[in-house]
Amino acid sequence: CSLDSGAMVACVSPQSYTGLVEGSHSFQVRAVDGAGNVDPTPASYTWTVDTTAPETTLTASPPAVSGSASASFSFTATEAGSSFQCSLDGGAMVACVSPQSYTGLVEGSHSFQVRATDAAGNTDPSPASYTWRADTTAPGITAVTATNVVPNGATISWTTNEASDSQVEYGTTTAYGSSTPLDSTPVTSHS
Repeated sequence: CSLDSGAMVACVSPQSYTGLVEGSHSFQVRAVDGAGNVDPTPASYTWTVDTTAPETTLTASPPAVSGSASASFSFTATEAGSSFQCSLDGGAMVACVSPQSYTGLVEGSHSFQVRATDAAGNTDPSPASYTWRADTTAPGITAVTATNVVPNGATISWTTNEASDSQVEYGTTTAYGSSTPLDSTPVTSHS
């Protein structure tokens, strides 16, 4: 028998090896009869020891706050040929491929996890994960007031039922025609 191109040594079947390092290995065995005749073409076998799990990486995901009831995720693994399992909102891990899409999501917080398993069966012990919020309902506006009204201006104030940005459109007709700069700071009290 010969392990990894080492010298041929006497052995019996089955032959076992322990402590093999990660990577490619080869084994050869040849027969020798009682007269000392040596098999000129040893039987051989090659295999790979792989004990390292792949790392899973998300490469695309929805924004942290999404105005959509759908979400799509793209992901990769550090080892080519890996398969994947995905979980939505803490559900069971199920087989999936990249990109993985979901539709019909309810409004609120959601979580996604994905893990890779390589050809040797090693599974990423720390799945890639992402959380986001689906917000598909427009904010409600209440308590609209106008103060400090003068011939060429007024202060308009209102509240919203959720934090949102603000901008006032105004004019002398219902077509408006003018607007204030967009204030992108999310608040519930606006003016």
